[in-house]
Amino acid sequence: MNQITEVTRRDIIDILVNGFTHTVFVDKPHPDFFNYIESEDYDVKIDYWGRLDEITFLKRLYPLNQLPSFDSRFKDAEGDIWQHTVNNDDYGLGWVFDDDRFHLSSGNDDKYLLDFLCEILHPAVRDDKKNWRALLEILNELLQPDGYSINPVANISGRDIYGWKNLRIGEKVVTGQIDNIKNAFNSDYVTVQVDLMYSLIHIAPNSAIGKAKELIEICCKTILDEQNIQYDSGLDLIQLMKVACESIGLSPKKLKDGVTGQSIAARILGNLGNIAQGMAELRNLYGDGHGKNKSFQPLPPRYAHLAVGSSVAAVHFMWDTYQERIGISEV
Repeated sequence: MNQITEVTRRDIIDILVNGFTHTVFVDKPHPDFFNYIESEDYDVKIDYWGRLDEITFLKRLYPLNQLPSFDSRFKDAEGDIWQHTVNNDDYGLGWVFDDDRFHLSSGNDDKYLLDFLCEILHPAVRDDKKNWRALLEILNELLQPDGYSINPVANISGRDIYGWKNLRIGEKVVTGQIDNIKNAFNSDYVTVQVDLMYSLIHIAPNSAIGKAKELIEICCKTILDEQNIQYDSGLDLIQLMKVACESIGLSPKKLKDGVTGQSIAARILGNLGNIAQGMAELRNLYGDGHGKNKSFQPLPPRYAHLAVGSSVAAVHFMWDTYQERIGISEV
């Protein structure tokens, strides 16, 4: 199993050795206009061994007393590593990634690197005073194009334990649709919102749900604005989506009688409205736009995946339909 490219490995190792710049998008209020998004950059450097030392960390993953020593004075890797990282400290920065015993920078099995990354994020290892969530975010950004993601798989003392998985085909489709949406709208604001929505799925599911709802709103308003169709700015999401869909013929009422599969098509089109309704309800209950009491429990990331996937699929379908209808009276 070797899906992680040389380029991705290089980038991952670089951020673990040298750190990285983390960009945070912050909603800023404006006294006269809508809120706007402002980016703030922070330098992040996290030692992979976290609150442990290198040897203790590596022993969680590898049987160091069974691996060979590169120093003839020691019988195994543990003694070798101690000599050159503790006693003399003459191994270079990031030495572990160039050490063939650990299969991190090369090899035919991605498992070694993926297990290594997940262990960095383990509650017994990570330093919660450091911005490890930013590390998780950038690791997923790098891994997802190669078909992997790092997600919570268990919990200990109220803290997530992470594992890795191959992305399902459906998730790859969603990622492709997201890229298409960014290209279609050709807007810096939309690009920022879409990237933010997808990156928040695992680290802030409630915020991802809010962004998923906003994406549908942006699509509906863009479709109506480009057709010079007036609409009430006070429409809720369900009403807005109904108006937008009817404007491009996506309404069960506009299906021609006698068309094969008419009832099936009508149900599918009706489900677009259900997506809007469900998104609005999720937003009200779990989104980041409303105050929460201290007993509030956020949704698991899988629900954010569902919300984002549904939003992206609906927007992709509506925008494709609108594009097909430009200059055409009927689809």
